[in-house]
Amino acid sequence: MPSPTTRRLPIPIRRTALLAGAGAALLVGAGACSLVPTVPGRAAVPVTAQQPRPAAQAPAPALSTGSGLLDAVAVAGRLGPAVGTVLVTTGSGSAQGSGFVVAHSGGASLLVTNNHVVAGAQRIQVLMPDGRHFTATLVGTDPVSDVAVVKLSDGGLPLAQWGDSNGLQVGQQVVAIGNPLGNEGSVTSGIVSALHRTVTAGDRQSSETLADAIQTDAAINPGNSGGPLADAAGQVVGMNTAGSTSGTGIGFAIPSRIVQRVADAIMAGKDPGHPYIGVSVLSEADALLAGRAFAGYGYQVQSVVGGCPAAAAGMRVGDVIEAVDGTPLHNGLSLSGALQQHNPGDRVTVNVLRVGATVALSLTIANQGAAGAACT
Repeated sequence: MPSPTTRRLPIPIRRTALLAGAGAALLVGAGACSLVPTVPGRAAVPVTAQQPRPAAQAPAPALSTGSGLLDAVAVAGRLGPAVGTVLVTTGSGSAQGSGFVVAHSGGASLLVTNNHVVAGAQRIQVLMPDGRHFTATLVGTDPVSDVAVVKLSDGGLPLAQWGDSNGLQVGQQVVAIGNPLGNEGSVTSGIVSALHRTVTAGDRQSSETLADAIQTDAAINPGNSGGPLADAAGQVVGMNTAGSTSGTGIGFAIPSRIVQRVADAIMAGKDPGHPYIGVSVLSEADALLAGRAFAGYGYQVQSVVGGCPAAAAGMRVGDVIEAVDGTPLHNGLSLSGALQQHNPGDRVTVNVLRVGATVALSLTIANQGAAGAACT
């Protein structure tokens, strides 16, 4: 069933893992989100040199030309050594993608990539820019957010530094690094074209809906999947994951806040969870297209699931959800996208418009599994 927070897209989106011999990424249907279970049996990885979360980091200085413009040479020099080519062998062939090293643990390095790059892998190898290659061990994956972590047997590989995707602005310059069309260590630059896009990426066998994607005109091609999107300081603000098959200069990346949250959980041996509050909603745009009256902005509640966080907080059918923890749900930001910034168990304040008045509701986010949430 279509997710009520996901708008169907009139344009096809492709994943950007490169299928060996295919020459192009798989086309994607514009279907609804399908929740896929995480890989069971995930083992904890004691991370000893993991990069701190964005809130704890001092911002790195921008690498500029002196004229205020991004210096792509300097960004590539800072981040490029941490970006590897991911080579995957499956039962039906092979594929290539990208990834970047984010932590050291027990004499190993941990690299983040897209789940769809390593899905179905019988063997994973990673080729680093210095020419060394490693047979990688899969630590864990989360198909819903399209994030995976693999382990390499060298505890001294260069580390990428996390940036804060919440600070991105439309028009800001960015750099993408990866392995497009099998060309290792390729660098492209562009701008943040838009924030908070909802896109569905996948193929006939599987798909995932990304509820809060970054849109960029930096070239994103097959093989770029799993590689970093960096800001002017050379920090990772997104993971490149998809591109349009019918447009030029339209690529998408998963925000670093989401990638880091999920990767941190996987490396700790935990289920990253899928935030859920127990409502079905209708977006402002969909309501207007359907000729319905819509007060305020955001998402109109169509139903409330009993026993779930929204019901416990007193949310009602007809309420219009306008903000989550002070973040307004306008300019494309979806409810599910705003919730993905948080972990299940986090307590948030949701502002709703009810009969002309704003009501602040406090609730604790639940976890939605593959078969739906069983809230209590």
